[in-house]
Amino acid sequence: MTDAEPVKTVAEHIAAHLVAEGVETVFTVPGEQIDPLIGAIAAAGIGIVPARHEQGAAFMAYGYARSTGRIGVHAVISGPGVLHSTAGLALGYAGDARMLCLAGQVPTAALGRGLGVPHEIPDQLGVLRTLTGRAERVTEPGRVATVLGAAFHHLAVERPRPVAVEIPADVLAARVSSPAPFAAPEADRTPDRAAVEAARELLCGARAPLVVVGSGARAAAAEVTALAERLQAPVTSEMGGRGIPGDDHDLALPYPAAHRLWPRVDVVLAVGTRFMRPQVEWGLDDRLKVIRVDLDAEEIKRVARPEVALVADAGEALRALLAELPAVTGREQWLAEARRARRGVEEELARLVPQIDFIRAMRGALPEDGFFVDELTQVGYTARVAFPALRPYTYVPATYQGGLGFGFATALGVQVANPGRAVLSVSGDGGFLYTANELATAVQHRIPVVAVVFNDNCYANIARSQRSLLGRTIATDLHNPDFVAYAESFGARGVRAEGPGELAAAVTEAFRRTDVPTVIEVPVGEMPSPWSLIRLPRVR
Repeated sequence: MTDAEPVKTVAEHIAAHLVAEGVETVFTVPGEQIDPLIGAIAAAGIGIVPARHEQGAAFMAYGYARSTGRIGVHAVISGPGVLHSTAGLALGYAGDARMLCLAGQVPTAALGRGLGVPHEIPDQLGVLRTLTGRAERVTEPGRVATVLGAAFHHLAVERPRPVAVEIPADVLAARVSSPAPFAAPEADRTPDRAAVEAARELLCGARAPLVVVGSGARAAAAEVTALAERLQAPVTSEMGGRGIPGDDHDLALPYPAAHRLWPRVDVVLAVGTRFMRPQVEWGLDDRLKVIRVDLDAEEIKRVARPEVALVADAGEALRALLAELPAVTGREQWLAEARRARRGVEEELARLVPQIDFIRAMRGALPEDGFFVDELTQVGYTARVAFPALRPYTYVPATYQGGLGFGFATALGVQVANPGRAVLSVSGDGGFLYTANELATAVQHRIPVVAVVFNDNCYANIARSQRSLLGRTIATDLHNPDFVAYAESFGARGVRAEGPGELAAAVTEAFRRTDVPTVIEVPVGEMPSPWSLIRLPRVR
């Protein structure tokens, strides 16, 4: 044994690996099973944000990852700790978020025996594998670097999705000098030249092209914008790619407007998106030529095989397309159609009062680079198609997972990842109380998120659907606290705002308070349904 090869615990090796990978923050609820790891992480200089519930810790890691493209890390004990965090992992899986879950596990000698040791559940690793792109257990101390190396390699080169590493308590405490290193395989993300040429030919020859982007295109926002401008093609996104390009760009098109154009689109370029609604709900036919760009070869062909498939990093593929792409002219009529469709949608949105007035008030108070975290609430649903996203990464959605209550805790992770930038969370009264206990975390760690709570004392969307389906409502009325007093009881600021004007003023003032979170309660009544602009029928 030499000084160059010190004996460290597995926990210390993990902490050193996190430092080497640039991890700056770990969200956690500490516990005996993972305390050696928490101690090693703290000793390594990595920031620790202790949540009040593992669900909150996982949502924070999601917000951290989703708003930056970096890796959001959370550490939890086995059994209930892992299970509490699964809603956040499911959201990260749906939202293509680079998350790393460090999960404790019972001692190796007790694994699979059903002895009833503390925090034991059957097949925890199997649970984690259903919600991640990769999950592996460190079975031997000497394999810790191999397992972690594979995890970070997956996070770096594969489709962004959560990864889990499970460490039994005895392995975490074991000491090892030189764990076997991970040998990274070569990762070729170069797009196929013939496919690039075929895509370029289709795009140049199109009469009515459309670009559809998702979360996989966020790091390539500049390339998407340059391509759209050269092609004179409108760009749309459902939720994941909001802000590419900013909604103040001439070529940006709301999703409902793209639906109105869909029957006449002849070539569509789908970049880093599941492309689910156009394929499954709007409809495909032989007249429509589809070009798909995605890291995930399986996703590209999940619903239908495209005319051209580019299995590649979005930035690499778009730069290849741009390399020899001439500026296209003669699409004035198509762009005029796109502008008419956009105006038509804006006119319909203007009738969604009061949601649209609240959205305009919040957008006016939120800086251009500020973050908006939506939720499963009437204003949040409308925001999907009406809130102007001006930059990539700044619109943080519920994704198709639709987990009620994710928003506030997620917003805390967004704020930790983006200090100095404004973060606005919107919730209903029902969803807010899912993770409102994390106000304690926000106050303790000076996380100045501004949380707007629209309070109608019910699960409004469920009530609407029940009235339609059942003719009455069941279990949708809610008994709520005084949200202003509730916030103040934690040491946060509590404000009540009546109407859009007061909301705009309250949000503006709240962003001036950079050392304390603010909860703004907005009493509201029944609102008109936005769903005719969100769930759109088959048109081809």
